[in-house]
Amino acid sequence: MRREEICTFARRDWAAIADAKARFWAERKRSMTAAEALATAEILRQHTCQVKPGWPDADERAADMALHVRIAEALRAVRPLRSR
Repeated sequence: MRREEICTFARRDWAAIADAKARFWAERKRSMTAAEALATAEILRQHTCQVKPGWPDADERAADMALHVRIAEALRAVRPLRSR
């Protein structure tokens, strides 16, 4: 790469790029099927395992489990809707 190409890349409007990325994923998540969401999550999981071997560690697994427990408790606390 040439110096000016690197400078052009570094001077990009990173805030606009982040905004466009957020809008893209918000729309993508709205239109995804459950199967697509699970496939996307699996791709991300595989990538993370390649980038960070040993992920998740015991502490991360414990934190994840604690979150799942809190969510399950919150869902159990919700009253079921009654039919009209």
